[in-house]
Amino acid sequence: MMTRVVRVFEPGNLKIVDIDQASIGQDQARLRIEAVGICGSDVALMAGTHPYAVYPVTPGHELAGRVVEVSAGSRLTPGQRVAVRPTLSCGVCSSCNDGRPNHCPEIQVLGVHLDGGMAEEMIAPLDLLYPVEGDLSSDHVAMVEPTAVAVHACRRAELLAVTSLAIIGSGVIGMLVIQVARAWGCGPILAIDRLTSRLKICEGLGADVVVNNTEEAAVDRGAALCPDGFDVVMDMVGREETLSDAAALAKRGGTIVPVALPHQPIQFDFEPLYRKELRIVSSRLYNGDFDIALSLIASGDVNPKPIITHHFPLEESCNAFALLVDHPEQAFKIIIEP
Repeated sequence: MMTRVVRVFEPGNLKIVDIDQASIGQDQARLRIEAVGICGSDVALMAGTHPYAVYPVTPGHELAGRVVEVSAGSRLTPGQRVAVRPTLSCGVCSSCNDGRPNHCPEIQVLGVHLDGGMAEEMIAPLDLLYPVEGDLSSDHVAMVEPTAVAVHACRRAELLAVTSLAIIGSGVIGMLVIQVARAWGCGPILAIDRLTSRLKICEGLGADVVVNNTEEAAVDRGAALCPDGFDVVMDMVGREETLSDAAALAKRGGTIVPVALPHQPIQFDFEPLYRKELRIVSSRLYNGDFDIALSLIASGDVNPKPIITHHFPLEESCNAFALLVDHPEQAFKIIIEP
């Protein structure tokens, strides 16, 4: 059986090819992919700046699928719609045994280490599949994965109903964090970005104040909103200047959550952390957050629709990547529809 897939053979070399699709094995299902989102990490994979990418690879880890075939004994049935958690852990290391599979040193991610879902069909382990009830669109189901990233960051920050929050770099994950934080009663929320088009979306999603940091000093606007500083500051950029701004925006005893993965070593001034006794809590992937993310989307507390700007068929995937790179002011989340 042949299936059409996107294949990145090496950085900058993307082609649409037909490959043989293997038969399903025990505890596996064959999925017809209905929607797959392009993530910033996919762009890094294309550019050759992703630190963990293995080539050649089929990208795609934000997936909505429909079961075509399933191994015997599964709770799933053909025709059932699923969200896909794209992470596979070893299951035997100390992290996995402690209930922290996202810390597994052997963790593999579909679309990065292993072939992902930018394809007409794919085979996936059953324990990665989350059944979807109701009439959620395929777009919404594909957004469960990035929403789980946002949920995990909020849980790592220990957000409470009284938490004030600043977000530096208000792209897709930042927009989702705003909605998760609002659903949990947090506020006030400050959204910072270099693109006015993104900030307009953030206002509509619940940010109290938005700041274009190419036009005014975000730290000054933050001080006007929260004179004592913010309980939590999330850095979605991962650069020296954004981490410095995070330290400046955080209140004494506050928390900084670096969510973005820097693509090169960075220097950071430790003095503000010491003086203000700040807490740095990193956030990687998710752990028990998929069900929460799916519930938030199903309830409408998180609405991905304003974030999704474009749809492309599989055959135009190269154009979709180019649009995301060349026009970030227009393209936020692009969905490929195999």
